[in-house]
Amino acid sequence: PAAGFTIFAMLLGAFASSHAQNAFPSKTVEVIMPYAAGGGVDAMARAFSREAAQITGQQWVVNNRPGGGGTVGFGVLANANPDGYTAVFSPASALTNSPFLIKKMAFRPEQIEPVCQVFENVFAIAVKTGSPIKSLDELMARGKAAPGTLSYGHAGPGSVPHLSVGAIEKALKVKFNGIGYRGDGQMLPDLMGGSLDFGAPAISSLGGKDVRVLAVLADKRHPAVPNVPSMTELGYPSVTPGLNGIYAPAGTPTLVLDRMEAICKQVVETQGFTKAARGLQQVPAFLPRAKFKARIDAVYRMHAELIPELNLEKE
Repeated sequence: PAAGFTIFAMLLGAFASSHAQNAFPSKTVEVIMPYAAGGGVDAMARAFSREAAQITGQQWVVNNRPGGGGTVGFGVLANANPDGYTAVFSPASALTNSPFLIKKMAFRPEQIEPVCQVFENVFAIAVKTGSPIKSLDELMARGKAAPGTLSYGHAGPGSVPHLSVGAIEKALKVKFNGIGYRGDGQMLPDLMGGSLDFGAPAISSLGGKDVRVLAVLADKRHPAVPNVPSMTELGYPSVTPGLNGIYAPAGTPTLVLDRMEAICKQVVETQGFTKAARGLQQVPAFLPRAKFKARIDAVYRMHAELIPELNLEKE
């Protein structure tokens, strides 16, 4: 009888845990967006949450918690109950860039559990339409001929585009004069006005802008600019785009993480999300959590080598 009871208990336990997995979510999920409302990532978070709500029958509510280059929102997540009902929708830069740039972090990276990649935010090398520079090779040749004189604009110290160009400089032994802005919105008028030699904007910022895109900072072409070659295609070192996804607090039960990952995959495949992403010049790119974590770890290691060479002041 004892053995029978044990088997019954195990079956009951298995049923309870599968029920817990399938029951998630049984109430509203808070989605922390660690940047200000109105930006491209914010719009993607809202599109994701709309579709997730339709799939699960529960509300997914986006709350903006900006500050510290995304680290404030991740700090809130690190201290949240690890039950899946508080998540972050964000680029991975708070995990891959900020530890090398911020003196006092609001969280430790091991307090965060990446759940899935949702999309890649791809950046580009662009010049104003009338620029005499017609190709990336030409830009690099000019850079090598006059080290430190060609100016370029990026979205701020330690941002994905800043580090991307830094990685190119390191690999090709070329030096540019980087100028940080508070995002592409501030940088693009200077690029189009001619006070910068080139810029490294997000492709999602370029709709209707008077610029010539020389290369896509990724390993493949981007559907928004199908005629522009990728870095890899041009024979340059590969550059990692902005990795955007969903994160949970460390300690969230595996069954809940599995369910969140499955919901994530479903959302990324919906017509509604795909259409919203296309409208924002973004490309959905789902990765399950093991692959997403491996990718984040690889970028972290790359930045551990690269960032000290850029002599950035820790904030």
